[in-house]
Amino acid sequence: MQTRLAVVRDASDSGKDFDDVTDELTRNELQQSAFDCEVIGTFYTEPNADIVEFGSDIDNVVSSARYQVFLPSENVLSWIASYPEPRGNNLLTLGVVRFSSTRRRARAAGVDAAPVRVHIDDFVARKTAVFGMTRTGKSNTIKTLVTAVYQHGAEAGAMVGQLIFDPQGEYANVNEQDQTGLRLLGDTADHVRVYKERPDPSKPVEQALRINFLDPATLSTVWAMVQQEIAESSSSGAQYMAGFRGVIMDAPDPSDFSALNHFERNRLAFYALLERAGISGALSSTRVTLSTALIADLGSTIPNLTANGKYVYLQHTSAAKSLLEWLQLQNASNNSNLSKSWVDDFSAGELADIIKAMDGRAGDAAIKRLKPFHDPAAVGDIGELVWNDMVAGRLVIIDLSRGNGTVVRTLSERVVTTLLNHAQDDFAEGKTSTPFQIVVEEAHNLFERGSKDVAGNPWVRLSKEAAKYKIGLLYATQEVSSVDQRILSNTSNWLVAHLNSDNETRELSHYYDFKTWADSIRRVEDQGFVRMKTYSGKYIVPVQVAKFDHEMINSARGAAGLSPVAPDLDGGTAPAAASGEVL
Repeated sequence: MQTRLAVVRDASDSGKDFDDVTDELTRNELQQSAFDCEVIGTFYTEPNADIVEFGSDIDNVVSSARYQVFLPSENVLSWIASYPEPRGNNLLTLGVVRFSSTRRRARAAGVDAAPVRVHIDDFVARKTAVFGMTRTGKSNTIKTLVTAVYQHGAEAGAMVGQLIFDPQGEYANVNEQDQTGLRLLGDTADHVRVYKERPDPSKPVEQALRINFLDPATLSTVWAMVQQEIAESSSSGAQYMAGFRGVIMDAPDPSDFSALNHFERNRLAFYALLERAGISGALSSTRVTLSTALIADLGSTIPNLTANGKYVYLQHTSAAKSLLEWLQLQNASNNSNLSKSWVDDFSAGELADIIKAMDGRAGDAAIKRLKPFHDPAAVGDIGELVWNDMVAGRLVIIDLSRGNGTVVRTLSERVVTTLLNHAQDDFAEGKTSTPFQIVVEEAHNLFERGSKDVAGNPWVRLSKEAAKYKIGLLYATQEVSSVDQRILSNTSNWLVAHLNSDNETRELSHYYDFKTWADSIRRVEDQGFVRMKTYSGKYIVPVQVAKFDHEMINSARGAAGLSPVAPDLDGGTAPAAASGEVL
């Protein structure tokens, strides 16, 4: 500093340029103190080999006077930023190298457009985090990656299923900002499916997010929705509701006759509850076990009810309501033909807990709020439908932007639980795992730090079990500190845009070499400017992510054997213009 001040003073006094008043020794001295850097590592070659290797350190240190600094050409810079670059077609040009927010010198040197290529395989069946404040390009990055995985699967002849939970409807619709949308990757439900509360029948890719409450396959899902709705109602704290929320409506092992009897009684009460709340309709495969003596007492007084041996069969929810009321009367009158097991269930079993909720009218109110999600024409469990989509390699978008928040949350949790259960079964049976991707926006709402290790929490399970079952997890959020540390520690790919908090960059600094980039991440707010570390990458690379556009969509469609389309802001597709034609 003393030397520099003296030279500057001399230059000012003499009216000469800085270089005119400095001798060679002074210039060398100043150069030693004017260069600040972090050592990433060393590129080297093995003897008699053409392959360039990388070591994440240095194996010798020499005097600074012995070092030379080179600015790589655009091609070399791209190679460094994309290292290691494999042979083949599994590369995505994610963007270009960006040294800093100010790009003047990079443009002057001709290195402002050096492409950065990432390995698509890095993002399949692994965890990927996208961090950044609102409007810093998180969604743009996700759309680019989803499109790339779709195209990669089409080119490889092995489509990878992708499931996007869309809280804002940004992925389920074509929007004016992008002039395109992910839904345009396919023309039919064979390629793309968009589950919405109110699907448009004229658009083949749109499917109903509603479910049939009376379908036996959806029983446990509907029951979970009712329980969740009650848990968030004003009656949730009532003592009589505690037992109701603990009832499980999953079908037991058919060989466990005792459990099966209790399940049939609980199901009877639930269908009676649906009837009373205004959801009425035909039932199938619904039986109740009674003694032959009790069936004789019953006779033929209830419509839509048939008997065969020790079973009665319900054809309608009205029969469920009438039968339950009749059985309650037999219990009150101490009918000796009513078994002790029935009497115990009426007094202290799960059946009693359901009836208490019915008497308190909390169950009725909850079901009435859920009624808009009932569709008698819907077939199957939404979780099972999405699992079939994943096996078939489809792109699935679940639009959660409309409807009751409790319902859509319960439905999404049901989907994740079903996917995990199927993946777990395949893994236990030694089957080849089906790789697929799950994309979660606003991830801090789902697997927040401090979440308990609850087996019934599907998001906790997903964060822990995804890698084992080859389920890729791409999650985006604004706060690093909100994500459980165990998830962060097992995240393979990191794309970090602007974060304005020292707390967030300090948390980020615990991982890889992000501490070096902390000041830049806080200071620079340029949209799409990320610092990226991938699974196969050896170091963090600063990248300006490419803008997601319709050309990417048509490139992926071409790989899948589909003709190009022009964007259609009504949410469908339109044929691309012929040569010279104006759209």
